[in-house]
Amino acid sequence: MAANEIEIALDQAVAVLQGGVERPGMEGALRVIETWEQRLAASENPELVAISDNLAALRIQLLAGDSDPAAVGQLLVTLGEQVGAVAGGDAGAPVADRLSQLSALLTDQGNSLANR
Repeated sequence: MAANEIEIALDQAVAVLQGGVERPGMEGALRVIETWEQRLAASENPELVAISDNLAALRIQLLAGDSDPAAVGQLLVTLGEQVGAVAGGDAGAPVADRLSQLSALLTDQGNSLANR
């Protein structure tokens, strides 16, 4: 995937999170999750595959319809930590700023849900 495509995809993920995790019409969020899940799984980078696995778990939780906010929150916090680690490494260097923003949003949304 070209750097510009990654930047656009990261911007989409940030926009979804800025809209909030719990809102009507999760279709857009689920599409973003599934797209990233597939891209990261295809990378064969163990650090990125681990994120893909947690994205799959998040997608399953959200599709369940009656998902546990604390469980979703914990997954978001974990994803935030994982994305933050990638932002600080070689794999994330070209888009480190966007990854750091995404990491912070994931963590904030996760903590908000986990503390309900």
